[in-house]
Amino acid sequence: MSFLGKFDCSTGLINILYQDKDILVRTSTIKDMLLVDKLQKENSYAVGFIQKTVWEDYVWGGKRNFIVLIAECNNDAVGYVLITPARKAYDYAKIQQIAVRNDARRLQYGTALIAVCRDFCKEFQRKGFTLRCRLDLDSNHFWKSIGFAKYGTWSKGKLNHVGFKASNDINLWKIDLNDSLPSLFNDSDFSMVIV
Repeated sequence: MSFLGKFDCSTGLINILYQDKDILVRTSTIKDMLLVDKLQKENSYAVGFIQKTVWEDYVWGGKRNFIVLIAECNNDAVGYVLITPARKAYDYAKIQQIAVRNDARRLQYGTALIAVCRDFCKEFQRKGFTLRCRLDLDSNHFWKSIGFAKYGTWSKGKLNHVGFKASNDINLWKIDLNDSLPSLFNDSDFSMVIV
């Protein structure tokens, strides 16, 4: 049994986690694989490729506590976010991927997805989220505009978090989303360059 409760994507049930006018955010089911695969391919320049078996096993198969949230407009899925919850309370969860259809950008769907991430942090005592974003991507502007703070850079050619050489400079972003938890770091702790 997963500890994820209403956020659990392995149950096959859909839980509505956010609704504001025509914007809705819900948990995903394996039926959302077509959308995820399509958006992952359309945004291949901006998101790393994740194999279908990872989605099937770790999100919808329950082997790991990965979560995919779906943003919809009038029952039409327009985007998703893949998050991993962190191993323990008072830590930062990770946004692994986020993608919104080109025709739905700048219309608050990404912000709605992050609002549900905030709820996740409060429910499971996570401090906030971290993520990585290549320096050359426009999405860096999105992260900054919704309150993420850049705390470092993986330099091109250096070994990254999984032991591969970074193909480009990668910005490291973080956001505190749980006001009920004290900050884990001073702002000065988040101003580094990974070499």
